[in-house]
Amino acid sequence: MKPHTIKALRSYHGLTQEKFATKIGFARTTISEVENMRKYPSAALLAAITRQFEITDEFVAFLRDFEKINGIIHDYTITH
Repeated sequence: MKPHTIKALRSYHGLTQEKFATKIGFARTTISEVENMRKYPSAALLAAITRQFEITDEFVAFLRDFEKINGIIHDYTITH
């Protein structure tokens, strides 16, 4: 899940960085750093997002395929 994907998910749900971070149990600064590409999202952050927003493994696989097809290479693993 790329930083712009996380921001789009947050925006879709109408959440501020603070509210999004609280929902998934992370600090707002972590969300800001990821969205502003100062750091990659950790496996723990991605897992928290997938649990909170009920994102399935199938959807994550779709995102991976979409990113690869469009030349966006990002190797990530989501653990539950």
